Amino acid sequence: MWGIHMNKKLIITFTVGIFLLGMMELIVSGILELMSNDLGISHALTGQLITVYAVSFALFGPILIRLTENMPPKLVVLLSLAVFIVGNVVFGLADTFLMLSLGRVITAMAAAVFIVKILDMTVVLSEPHVRGKMLALVYMGFSAANVFGIPIGTIIGAQFGWRIIFGLVIILAVLVGIGVLMFVRSEALVDQTPEGVQKSRIKSRKNVALYIGVTLAVLIGNYIILGYISPLMTSHGFTLENVSFALLITGVGGMTGTYLGGNLIDKIGPKKTLMVSMSMFLVSLAVMPFLYDTPVLFYINMFVWSLFQWATSPAVQGGLVENVEGSSSNVFSWNMSALNLGIGVGAVIGGLFISNFDISYGPWLGFAFVLCGLIAATQIKPQTV
Repeated sequence: MWGIHMNKKLIITFTVGIFLLGMMELIVSGILELMSNDLGISHALTGQLITVYAVSFALFGPILIRLTENMPPKLVVLLSLAVFIVGNVVFGLADTFLMLSLGRVITAMAAAVFIVKILDMTVVLSEPHVRGKMLALVYMGFSAANVFGIPIGTIIGAQFGWRIIFGLVIILAVLVGIGVLMFVRSEALVDQTPEGVQKSRIKSRKNVALYIGVTLAVLIGNYIILGYISPLMTSHGFTLENVSFALLITGVGGMTGTYLGGNLIDKIGPKKTLMVSMSMFLVSLAVMPFLYDTPVLFYINMFVWSLFQWATSPAVQGGLVENVEGSSSNVFSWNMSALNLGIGVGAVIGGLFISNFDISYGPWLGFAFVLCGLIAATQIKPQTV
């Protein structure tokens, strides 16, 4: 049996860790101009650092998780933090695009391992009847990174220079490492699987594929719109201040949705949570083009959209756990790769759409992809943990 040892200090350590490493993916967008001007690199090229990170995360994550699956989880988390610190040193001292890219690749590789291992440890250390809630609390660090990470980075960068951010990140990473050393009990993570027996077995490959397919569909559908929310809104009379407000609303909606999704899966199970969340997500996408002229309703709908989009995350994670015996690291890693792939593909499709069609109807294109995800979710056969 696995140990049951989650407590408040551990939850805070795990959540802060995921916030810190989750923030690194998008922080470049908030300091892009500062970096471009400082290093004499074009905005377009600097923006590719986001792509470098997403591709590295998706590509190296599953490989590194497989390579480290027989190592003690606590050691893997601490090593990934050490590599993360090295990546931030490289990035913070970089003076060329090549060095910046190298720093991004190193941090992405570390984050891909850290986030997955932390989620897996949360599953291992949680009682089954509150597992969804525990996963949601820890994963809220990821949604919080989307809300606060970029503005925090932008403010600090503007006041003290963009390099200072990475120095602060290193200090926080050290504190997270100390928290892991102090609060994670290695004996609680010892797998009692007999020698020679497979430590991780997938019960239903079809279900795992469907859950990961849902992640891909939801993220593509979401980023077709979210990636271009600024031109979508400004083309309908909203100001850039309104866009910032809308992003804050979606951020708060995302954090609330993550918590809601986690609580729901403990009550009604992952599949039903997905069905409810994705249905409401589809409704918000369907009505969006009718609300541009009514700002109050538009903002409310933005909250609903983000709430139910993020509620799918803990539902998918809970569903993956149900379909695995032993460690969930590998399936979590595949899911995080699908998440990053979805962000990248959604942004590309959104860009092609707004170049050739009326941007106002982008939400309906997103609707089509999310509907595919909902159809996939109907094919999932519930499993017992």
